Amino acid sequence: MREEIKFNAQDLLSDSDMVLLSLSELGCYVRLKSHYWLKGELPSDTLSLAKLAGCTIGQFQNVWPKVGQHFEKTDNGTLFCPDLDSARKKVAKTSERMSKVANARWKRVLEGKGRLHE
Repeated sequence: MREEIKFNAQDLLSDSDMVLLSLSELGCYVRLKSHYWLKGELPSDTLSLAKLAGCTIGQFQNVWPKVGQHFEKTDNGTLFCPDLDSARKKVAKTSERMSKVANARWKRVLEGKGRLHE
């Protein structure tokens, strides 16, 4: 299954928190957000985060003060991204609904009561 994450261009270009990020900070933010989307959590140690962000520890330490504001620490010591958690819930809900629709359609087709393209 292909994992897709949507970035809202309006939010990215008009949100003052995003507009004020440097190119390096924005790149780090996008990479960490993408890793978070795939895994559901991020490690909290600097070395691992720098590797995931694709930069050196020194570069990471320079960008983390602004980028880190978009992540929160969990009780078990990992990081999470609140805005992506809400997006993940929406995606899961939509996926579940679409699966039900597809299963109902296939059931009708297999029973001879419907066509695949209705």
